[in-house]
This record gives sequence, structure tokens and C-alpha cells, in this order.
Amino acid sequence: MNVSLWLVPVITCVSGTSSADAPPIEGQIGLGVRVSSTTDSHYDFVVDDSSSVRLAADGMIGLRFGRVVVGLHAGIATPLRFLSSPQFDSGEIVASTNSTIYPLDLGLGAQLDAGAGVWVSAWLGTTESFTHASSPAAHISAIDFTGDIPAASWSDQSLGLGYGAAVGYDIARNEYGRFAAVIAVESQSIGPIPIRGNSGGTGSNGENLTCRSITLGVAYAY
Repeated sequence: MNVSLWLVPVITCVSGTSSADAPPIEGQIGLGVRVSSTTDSHYDFVVDDSSSVRLAADGMIGLRFGRVVVGLHAGIATPLRFLSSPQFDSGEIVASTNSTIYPLDLGLGAQLDAGAGVWVSAWLGTTESFTHASSPAAHISAIDFTGDIPAASWSDQSLGLGYGAAVGYDIARNEYGRFAAVIAVESQSIGPIPIRGNSGGTGSNGENLTCRSITLGVAYAY
């Protein structure tokens, strides 16, 4: 799987710091609810059919240097869903496609303790999108094709830019870790949306779309 090979040296660095004089390792996991919007397609009929509220989870593991933690960020969320078809004129019967996109974020992250229980973090890396699409059998009556097409399903994946930032406030802190309320904003390149041509061919609309999100949640650092 083509997933961020450039992260391997960083993983090795973090996992290899076990000597007594090495900076301490710190981890954080978070869970929240997310609202998102995607950029519009300019070439095909694409409808964002995702749930209005999605679940999201992320985490970071890294090395602490004073008030700063630097390490690896990863994030997942419940999938995005789309309905798409070729652009059409009034009265045409065209092919339709339902697709589900599962985004996975991987990147480098940093967190700064700003004081008074407030901290800020940011990450930059890639979003790998795993896509599954299906299209029902249909009788097409369009300007470019007329006839029957069978049902079809196919999968794809794409790799694009991802980045985000968050602000947190520690609600509780003790020797076991800290528990915080968090608000985060993110941008993910989710790649092209699957689409089926009127003649039955499968593929995508060729236009990389972007998903932008706001997440409200909680995080536990240890």
C-alpha cells in the first residue's frame, strides 16, 4: 500500500529513543464529532451525501522538549458518501454512481503548551482516501448513448495533501495524564469522485476535491 514512506525515518527515531537521557515519549488520543463540506465539482453532477455529523478519531505520539511535543499524527473518520452522474440535459436518463470514501490522515505533528491549561497543535502530511463505488443496472437514454448497461462496482485510492490545527483546554490533569476539550479544523484532499459513463465505463471525474471540517471533541494525553 502506497502510504507515506517518508514517515519511516521519523518512526524509527521515535521508537528508538529509549535511553535514560532521551526526551520523554508522550501520546495523545482524541475522539469527537465532525461537520464537513466539500468543494464543488465543475465537470460532473456530484452531490455530497455524507451524514451531517460524522465521528472522528485521531492521535499523536512524539517526544517532549520542554513545552513542545513533536511526533507523528494519525487520524480517521466515518466515511464520506457521494452520488454522482455525468452532466446531462433535461429529460435525459443517465448513469448514476454511489461512492463511499474512507479517509486516513498521516503526517508530522507538533503541540505547544501555551499556559493556563491551554495548548495548540498542528499537523501536516497526507490523506490517503480508500474509495468503493457501485452503479446499478439501467436503461440509458442520453445524447451520447442509448441502451442498457449492467450493474458494476469498483474500488480506487488516492493520496493527497492533508493538514489541520487544534486548540485544547485541559479540564483535568493528574499523575495519570490530562483530559481536555478540543476544537480542530482540518483540510483533506480526498481525490476524484467515482463516476460511471453513460456507455457503462467506470472511472472518476478526474477532478481532485477537498473536504474541510470542524471537529468538537475530547482528548486524553499520557
